[in-house]
Amino acid sequence: MSIAINHVHVRSSEPHASAAWYEKHFGAKKVFDAEVTPGSITIVMQLGGPATLNISSQPEGASEKKAVAELNHLGLEHFGFVVDDLKAMMNRLETAGVHIIQPFTDVPGTMRLAYIEGPDGVLIELNQPYL
Repeated sequence: MSIAINHVHVRSSEPHASAAWYEKHFGAKKVFDAEVTPGSITIVMQLGGPATLNISSQPEGASEKKAVAELNHLGLEHFGFVVDDLKAMMNRLETAGVHIIQPFTDVPGTMRLAYIEGPDGVLIELNQPYL
């Protein structure tokens, strides 16, 4: 039996604005935008790999509680993107005013990484593996 991650799904108070943020900062491409469940739209974004990023609005009556972009909490903590040039990406994101949670960090022998805050308190890891 073959198993692979299909998608990461986030809820957003403003899904179109959130989708635009991922388009601007990561080159994501919108491949689907429709009402999937009654009262909630879902936008599916392609980011260069087989898994997609799905962004949905909150259905009526849903909790208003937001995630907190912080490291070391229980549950889903973050998701990650592989980037070719982490230093250049971080410079671009900082210039754009993106909130940096953990700046560029070198993990000897394995990778370089950093954490940023995306829309709706989503914690995102950016990593550049050593080749």
